[in-house]
Amino acid sequence: MKKILIATTNIGKFQEFTAQFEDIPFRFVNLKQAGLDKDETDEPFETTWENAARKAKYYAQKSGLLTIAEDTAFFVDYLNGEPGIKAKRFGKNAFERNKKIINLLKGALKNERGAYFETGGCVYDPTNESFNVFIGKARGVIAEKEIISAREGMGYDSIFYYPPMKKSFAELSIADKNHVSHRGKVIHQIKLFLMNHYAAKQIIAPAAIIIKDGKALLCQRRDYRPAFDGKWEFPGGGVDYGEETKECLLREVREETGYKIKILEQLPEIFTSVCGEKLGNYQVFLVLFICKIKSGTFKSSDIEIRSHAWRNYKEMILEDLMPLNKKMLLDKNNMKVIKKYIK
Repeated sequence: MKKILIATTNIGKFQEFTAQFEDIPFRFVNLKQAGLDKDETDEPFETTWENAARKAKYYAQKSGLLTIAEDTAFFVDYLNGEPGIKAKRFGKNAFERNKKIINLLKGALKNERGAYFETGGCVYDPTNESFNVFIGKARGVIAEKEIISAREGMGYDSIFYYPPMKKSFAELSIADKNHVSHRGKVIHQIKLFLMNHYAAKQIIAPAAIIIKDGKALLCQRRDYRPAFDGKWEFPGGGVDYGEETKECLLREVREETGYKIKILEQLPEIFTSVCGEKLGNYQVFLVLFICKIKSGTFKSSDIEIRSHAWRNYKEMILEDLMPLNKKMLLDKNNMKVIKKYIK
């Protein structure tokens, strides 16, 4: 399972991240767990996203891990945006910071007590030095006194009243707060980003055993990955989003070989294999169909195919096949169907 660093020593922030990440297949650690809690970096910028990006890059390079970092600012309208990006430095501790803001707003009218949180988040990948940033905001009002004590590291939540839920952020559960808060919005964006870019994908790959004169067509792969380059397989490919399996098969075969085909029969057994991060981090399900040529002449896709050949069953087995293709051919139930068409 891929390990991802959340670059914080703030237990409250870490809990808010991991609560929303429970259902995705990664292992998350904080700076203390990574042994980096004594190693600090500054936050010199005037924007949350720049500070988040700086932290993410710093700790990613230190740890070698994909790293998530965030920076949060707290803007009070009556104070012309203060404390803003310097929210953590507005007092010695959460009690002093809250007391200071409440005292400064004693003369404020009800409609002048507006405030908002802003979180800038960043995901930094040290393997290719790429980064992506995300922004989330939540607007509310400053309460006239602290409502209840906030979770550790979430001091301003005690004075930040959120009208849509008629509660302060400190009164909300982590799940409810994540649904509406500045940080929750960033966490949701990061969650989708991680799933789209780093989670293992599942691919349904229909392929055609095209028969002619008792033999089947094999194609030799052209692939930038050495483990796959030069291997033999049946033409086909992965199903696109919203595409039907058979629709995909007809399209892929036409693109790769130039043939229009007719599907005769699907092999009864479907097998799967898993490729790790170095090979693309995905799981493929191979679905084989017996097919015949309706029309067209062979015209290969030079991008995907090095060569092609027509082979009988014994000859196919002796080729350097992609492992899953070979596994499908050797299955007893599949073999019974294949040998109805191929010598």
